[in-house]
Amino acid sequence: MNIRSLPSPARFIVLLVLGSCCVACHSKDHHCEPSSCGDIRNISYPFRLNHDPEKCGDSRYNLFCENNLTVLYLYSGKYNVRSINYENYTIRVVDANVREDNCASLPRYSLASYNFSDEDPYSMFLRRGNTFWDSERFELSKPIIFITCETRQVNEPLSVDTAPCIDVSSGHSFINIGSLIASDLRDSCRIELMVLTSSWIGTNSSYIDIHDGLLYGFELSWLRSYYRGGYWRELFDSNR
Repeated sequence: MNIRSLPSPARFIVLLVLGSCCVACHSKDHHCEPSSCGDIRNISYPFRLNHDPEKCGDSRYNLFCENNLTVLYLYSGKYNVRSINYENYTIRVVDANVREDNCASLPRYSLASYNFSDEDPYSMFLRRGNTFWDSERFELSKPIIFITCETRQVNEPLSVDTAPCIDVSSGHSFINIGSLIASDLRDSCRIELMVLTSSWIGTNSSYIDIHDGLLYGFELSWLRSYYRGGYWRELFDSNR
């Protein structure tokens, strides 16, 4: 049977039944008592700690407990887990190098939208809508771009001076909030670091506000790959 050929109401019912069956299978095959590490008390499917029994969780969502902190290793970067929200399928993490008591502490690892692919276990996006076909995709996190220029840039929109927390020996350092295309970057400037945050940052924010945003971290979703093997998985999950 070709599900795509069915009328929309019938198609939705079929997908709903298939999704329910998959949820039941996951529940049966992966039922384990929740794990905990530090402040993260309810680590359950699809997540697992690396020392949990193999039957627990999904190996794509391994977490580690280090010095009483829950840690996610992502694209060779190390991130401390701040929270896991099983209601909206998001995990919030922060670069392990960012320190609350030091505004000069920077994320060690660059991370941007181009790091993610459709086959990855995590996504920067979620969908909202009644069905997949009329749903909208929205970003969970926005980019923060650290830029160094030979000369001071004036009247740059959505840019924030990093001084006095970060000072460079020559030139000028500032931050661009939001996406940036190559033509926006002046010849005398170069990108030093690209990171993400899910914290709200306004156009009049200071660098301290941005550092607080780095401390808040950024959200990722595991919704896209929660079910294996079908285009219908996002449809079933879009309003849960």
